[in-house]
Amino acid sequence: MKKVALISGLLFMVVYFWVNTFSKEESSFDVVYPSVSVNSFTDYENVATPVTGNTVSPPADNNQVKYNYLIVASFTDIDQAGRMAEEYAGKLQADMFVLPATTNGYYRVSYGRYSTTAEALSALETLKGNNFPDAWLLASK
Repeated sequence: MKKVALISGLLFMVVYFWVNTFSKEESSFDVVYPSVSVNSFTDYENVATPVTGNTVSPPADNNQVKYNYLIVASFTDIDQAGRMAEEYAGKLQADMFVLPATTNGYYRVSYGRYSTTAEALSALETLKGNNFPDAWLLASK
């Protein structure tokens, strides 16, 4: 029995050494924000719907109005994104939007929708200071 334990221990050490020496090390702290193509971004004003609060009707001419979004979270599961948006909409009494999936499959949760970049940047600084230090602006061009 001692021989089996000794062999198992040695085998463990060999595998441990092999994996730590020859495998690629990946940092779990790397943050990758999913990208969005410009063409799909212009469609957001038609499909992004608020989770709670005032319902905003789409503009008559979608080519003239582009929105800016303050992204506070991204999820690969739409149900999880919806639950998070509902939770924060209730806590913060704000319009939270779940944006359509990106080409990478991420559903972004937005704190509000802004018609000008200046307005969005002003709200972003407040948002970063209060609740979401990692929030970022998804701006139209």
